[in-house]
Amino acid sequence: MKLKVFKCLFTLIIFYLIASPISSNNSIKIVTDRDYPPFTYIDEKGKLVGISVEFWNMWSEKTGIKVELIPEEWIKAQNMLFEGKVSAIDEIFKTPEREKYLVFSKPVFKVTSSIYYHKSISKINSPKDITPFIVGVKRGDALIDFLLLQNPYVNFRFYRNYSDIILSAKNGEIKVFIMDDPPASYYLTKHDMIYDFFKGPIIYTNYLHVASLKNKANIISVINDGLSKIPQEDIEKLLEKYSFGKEVPPYFPKVILYIVIVGFFILLLALSYNRILSLKVREATKELKIAHDNLKEQIDKFEFFIRNISDISDVNLKDYDFAKRVLRISILLLDKDTYGIFFDRNMDSLRILAIDRYDKNLEGLLISKEDGDNILNIQNITLIKEPSFLKDINMKEMLLYPIKWQERIYGYLACVIPKESTYSFEEREAEILERFGNIISAFYGIRVHIREREVYLSKMVTLLVKTLEYYDKYTQGHSERVAKYAVKVAEKLDLPPEKIKKIYWASLLHDIGKIYVPQSILNKNGRLTQEEFEIIKIHPIKSEEILKQVDEFKDLAEIVRHHHERWDGLGYPDGLSAYEIPLESRIIAMSDAFDAMTSERPYKRAMTLEEAILEIEKNKGKQFDPQIAEIMIKIIKEEIIEKNY
Repeated sequence: MKLKVFKCLFTLIIFYLIASPISSNNSIKIVTDRDYPPFTYIDEKGKLVGISVEFWNMWSEKTGIKVELIPEEWIKAQNMLFEGKVSAIDEIFKTPEREKYLVFSKPVFKVTSSIYYHKSISKINSPKDITPFIVGVKRGDALIDFLLLQNPYVNFRFYRNYSDIILSAKNGEIKVFIMDDPPASYYLTKHDMIYDFFKGPIIYTNYLHVASLKNKANIISVINDGLSKIPQEDIEKLLEKYSFGKEVPPYFPKVILYIVIVGFFILLLALSYNRILSLKVREATKELKIAHDNLKEQIDKFEFFIRNISDISDVNLKDYDFAKRVLRISILLLDKDTYGIFFDRNMDSLRILAIDRYDKNLEGLLISKEDGDNILNIQNITLIKEPSFLKDINMKEMLLYPIKWQERIYGYLACVIPKESTYSFEEREAEILERFGNIISAFYGIRVHIREREVYLSKMVTLLVKTLEYYDKYTQGHSERVAKYAVKVAEKLDLPPEKIKKIYWASLLHDIGKIYVPQSILNKNGRLTQEEFEIIKIHPIKSEEILKQVDEFKDLAEIVRHHHERWDGLGYPDGLSAYEIPLESRIIAMSDAFDAMTSERPYKRAMTLEEAILEIEKNKGKQFDPQIAEIMIKIIKEEIIEKNY
């Protein structure tokens, strides 16, 4: 008898524990996204409507359990679930990360997610094509992680909801965004933007589920039981009811038919007229063929030039590589049995910088003063037949063009026909080389200008850094070391050369704002008080203010402002977190922290490299970007190996 009583009590307790998430009035609280059309959205009357609203009404009818749908912004909806204010969350993707703390229902609706881009952008074929653009995305969206797996260098701009993303796109603030296809189609149609933005590649296909915290798994069991009672055809009818695709007007097929008929008659007239003209055309065919062949030759050369001009437009090319590419293009443009020489001029001396299709051992050869004077006197394109100078070089004819910019001659481009050749240069080839030479001169002038500008900037940065080192004795050599490691990390990430250069300059200048901090605090022999630390925390903002005053450094200002932000959002000055922090700032933050760990201070000893690795491991995903932290650890381990050998 006692055993039976015990079994009854145990059964009642189990039933109570299972049934407890369903309230006494037989209802469930479910939070949902207030901005996920056509599934859930607020209409003009302020009422929650959509597919999911009607779906849950169907579910309640089948189960007898009332569902209270609570519309909320998506990030807040997730917080309500974690805080236990609701039993479940609707319209959520199942991901491996979420499965760690949530239990999911059966799939309810299938949803695809895509990249959308403005019609002014060339076709986007894959996530890697969106690297140059700012990409709009809803904060807390699961698509963020999926896209980063395919392209870790995406630059996101976060929005509270889908509506804000579309309005931002309409105002021209962004040209690329990622979104689930149903709300994207709804809003693009609603705002009459369906022809302004193209749908790019699908980046993710998933199902909408209902989810609860793992300690409320029985809620999902109840929901799944209800789902099994709803016929699939009812769900299909519901989806069809909310279909909002534009219908083809009924008159459209007739218009197409009329166009085809009219086009057919026009074609007949054209063919008849063409037949009449063909007799006359035959009489001029021979003359036209000659002209056509000449024109085709010029077009082929022009197309070749366009295809290859990008080879010499890279300002980061070394002078030798630049000269070699120039020679290769010029020889192929002339299409003769020639070879090329690029002479480099320094004051009144000449040397052969590069040579193509001839003896490479001549590269670097200094030209004698006598031979050099013959060349240095040439100011315009010149055809020299049987040259009396440079007798050691096999030359029958030389077409020589001075590389000149703003009245200064930097060198000479020479195309040479050897003595054994039967060819000779013609006037049109001199014209081709002169036109090509004009373009090369412009490129060379730009290269010189950029080089001189970088020298000027380098001197300015050095002056600023040395000024700071004089002001703060603990920063001596710090900026250079931070720049060194930041560049190593950037190179491991395969970032473009221009971005690596920007990271280098920003690293050197990241602490320049410390000149606004009293020296008594900067050079204090001991730990800082909280009040002193608050004063120290102004230096990233002051660094930004200083750099904004210099046009050449304006694009570095935002980077230095955020170099003390943390991955977990606990940094300063703005409390940014994760991918809200610019990639360049995350790299500098890692390098800055590593140098601080391994530097001696009055109040602490310098860590060893092995200790620094342990410290970075401990703070990976907290203070530091996990990916950048892993790269930094690899770099440190490489240094340890070099040190031991």
